[in-house]
Amino acid sequence: MEQQTPIIELYVTRTFSEKLTAAFSFLRENWRTLLKYVTYFMLPAALVLGFFVNHFWGGYFNLLDGQFDDQVFIRFAMTTGVTIVVAAVVYVVFLAVLFALLRLYYSRPERLQDLQADELMPEFYACLKRAAVFVLTMGLIIVAVIGLMGLLVGGGMAVHPAVGVIVLLLLYAALAALAIPLTLSEPIYMMEDGISIFAAYRKALRLGFATWGGIFAISFVFSILTSILQSFTMAPWYVLFFIKAIFTASSTLDGSFVNTIFFTMMEYLACVLQVSGYLLSAVITTVGILIQYGHACDKVDGVGVAKNIEHFDEFDNF
Repeated sequence: MEQQTPIIELYVTRTFSEKLTAAFSFLRENWRTLLKYVTYFMLPAALVLGFFVNHFWGGYFNLLDGQFDDQVFIRFAMTTGVTIVVAAVVYVVFLAVLFALLRLYYSRPERLQDLQADELMPEFYACLKRAAVFVLTMGLIIVAVIGLMGLLVGGGMAVHPAVGVIVLLLLYAALAALAIPLTLSEPIYMMEDGISIFAAYRKALRLGFATWGGIFAISFVFSILTSILQSFTMAPWYVLFFIKAIFTASSTLDGSFVNTIFFTMMEYLACVLQVSGYLLSAVITTVGILIQYGHACDKVDGVGVAKNIEHFDEFDNF
């Protein structure tokens, strides 16, 4: 079927306004397919994650209610750990389905038009492996960074409390500076075949520091836009959270409607809506970062020019 709109080229150097235009043009062209498959894969995941998130907050309120015995702490710690693991698995599936769609957009002649599930699944399974490696590695890095920060700040506190505070502030500044370039590691690893995970991190730092301002600007704008979406999907949960917090603080939780099955079910559905809103907003942010990644590749490495030279004989110039 003939395409009505030109393809949104990936490896193109763009101004900030052109990057926004490209991202929104991509979303406008493909929103039906993105919504269809992301919902198909992620709604069951949101139902599962919502269950564990709901239990996590239930344990949190038990602590607020003054239940500080060892059994409550152990249960809360186990619930927290399981919730983190489930959230990581959900994010792996999310990355796999989203980047499978993004890769197919640039590899299929029809892009995402009339995409069938049997065409998506091979790409999904390939992306699933890479997404699992990416999330696992990122998790290990986060654990290692937290441990290192604890040691450094603890050592500084042992010398003098002021030294500990200074070390903590310097570490936060360093992490903030590194986090911006490392944003590109996700599209690099998921879009480029044959690149290793650590090579993806190195490339992200190289491209990211060269385009640090652009990454920050795109991330900032899309975080504002997605926070608007999330404010609607998170509002029901915040209302229920506020109501439960009032009853907990006033020690009138027992025997109130807050302890009924109906209220618990409302909490669960609100958690599912909250998780679904986060995942949908993450689609928008990821597309924005993808366009920034393509811009960085072309601006720093000239990838777009190289690809045009490789396929020069395919152009109908005469």
